Amino acid sequence: MLRKSLVSILLLTIYLGSCLLIYTNETDTKSIKTTNIEKSTNTGNYISSKNKQEETIGTLTINKINLTKDIYSINNPHNNVDENVTILKDDENLIVLAAHSGPGYIAFFNDLDKLDLNDIINLTYNNKNLVYKVTNIEEQVKDGTIEINKTDKQRLILTTCSKKDKNKQLVIITEKIDA
Repeated sequence: MLRKSLVSILLLTIYLGSCLLIYTNETDTKSIKTTNIEKSTNTGNYISSKNKQEETIGTLTINKINLTKDIYSINNPHNNVDENVTILKDDENLIVLAAHSGPGYIAFFNDLDKLDLNDIINLTYNNKNLVYKVTNIEEQVKDGTIEINKTDKQRLILTTCSKKDKNKQLVIITEKIDA
């Protein structure tokens, strides 16, 4: 039970809250950092399908792993890993999504490790159909940041805990392609 609690706390520490994107002039990388971590509070109140649809801003679809999940805006109370795939960063050229892996009904990214280079990910986002291709798959140290190379290309980053090493996170880097 203690191990499960520690894992839950570690996952929440890494993935909840807003992100701050730091640009460094000395390197060609960006460091995406989670800050202002707060544990989400699930009130247990459920909303109707109509209201839920009105609150969502998109849908993530990864056919290869049979995943279709609604996305909520970064400030929406449903944008948390205890309920959904979570937006950590959202700007013009970069969207970062995180979710749990492992056992349980909220482990939406449990099969993320089955993705390969060139696999396709679809994101309906703010009424736009976006198509991304996996360009890099890596394991990074789980220290509250995600390191990615700087680029002008539109990208979608997916992250979850590594199944291979409890001290690492799986990072799937994709680039937008023409549909």
